Amino acid sequence: MAGRLTFPTAGRYDTRFLLEGAVPVAGFGLDFLPVGPAPFPLFRDMITELSYDIGEQALSHYLIARDQGVPITAIPVFPSRFFPQFGITVNAAAAIDKPADLAGKRVGVISFGYNPAVWLRGILQRHHGLDPRSVVWVEDADDPFFSPLHYPRPAGWRIERMAGLADGLFDGPRMRPLAALEDGRLDAFIAPGGGAPCTARSRPLFPDRPAYVREYCAAGGVFPINTVITLRQTTVRANPGLPAALFAAFAEARRRYHAEIAAGRETDHMGIATADLAAPGLFPDAYGVEPNRVALQRSIDDCLAQGVITRVVTPESLFEAV
Repeated sequence: MAGRLTFPTAGRYDTRFLLEGAVPVAGFGLDFLPVGPAPFPLFRDMITELSYDIGEQALSHYLIARDQGVPITAIPVFPSRFFPQFGITVNAAAAIDKPADLAGKRVGVISFGYNPAVWLRGILQRHHGLDPRSVVWVEDADDPFFSPLHYPRPAGWRIERMAGLADGLFDGPRMRPLAALEDGRLDAFIAPGGGAPCTARSRPLFPDRPAYVREYCAAGGVFPINTVITLRQTTVRANPGLPAALFAAFAEARRRYHAEIAAGRETDHMGIATADLAAPGLFPDAYGVEPNRVALQRSIDDCLAQGVITRVVTPESLFEAV
C-alpha cells in the first residue's frame, strides 16, 4: 500500500461512506480530516495552498484555479449537486418578485467567481431572460473563497466591492441572516446551498422549490454541479493508480447513497427533497465525464462568458483518466 494521503471532506451524501470506512480506496490509505457538515471552509486552502492530497472543491473554483496555472487536477466525481436558484434571497422592500426585477439591482456575492454566482448568472440569462450585465454585482472586498488567488473580472460588467460583506454570515458551517441585505445596502444576495436565513426583511426569490424544479427541468435545465473531487498533481504523479482507485470507490459510494435514497433513509440533498429530484429523473445520477458532459460544458461556457477563465477547455481535459 502506498503512503497515507490526506483528504479533508464533509461526512455527507456519498463521501460519508469513505469517511466512515465502509468503502475503501483499494491500494491506498487515506487520512480523512472531518470538516463538519459542509466542505466549503477548506475550498480556499485547497486552491491557494494545496495543503492536502485530495479535496472536495466547488466546480468553478477548480476551473479558475486550473486557468490560473495552479497544479491541481480532478476526477469526474461530483458528490454535491444543487440549484443555486434557491440560494438567492431578496430584500422584502426591494420590489423583486421575479428574476427580471433584478435588473439594475445590487446583488451581493461572496466572490464574483464563486460557484453559486457563476451558475446562477448563466441560469438567469438562459432560463429567465435576464442579462446579467444589467445587474450591479457586489462582491466581498476580502474575497474569502479565493484570496490571494487572483482571477480576472470581465470588462463591461457592473462590479463593485463591499468591505466586510460576508462578515457575520457564517457561524462555523451555518449561515446567519446577512446584515447588508437586511439593512438594504443590498437588494439581493446569493449564498451557498439553500440561501441565507430569511427574516421579516428578506425572503427567497423562488419560494416554491418543488414547483420550480419541475418547471426548470421541463424547460431543459441541467442539474448544476456543486462540487468535484480534486487532487494535487504531485500526488497523482507519486501515486500511479490513485485516480482510478478513488473513482471506483466513489462509484460504489454513490451506488450506496442512491440505495439509501430509494429506501427512504436519505430524504434531502442540498436543501431539496430527494423525492423532488427523483421525480424528473435527476437522481439517480452517475459519475464520469460522459453522463455529465452537458453540465460540465455549461459551467465552462459560463465561466468563459463571465470572464473568470481565459482559456477554452474541454470537459475531458479537466480530469485524470479513470
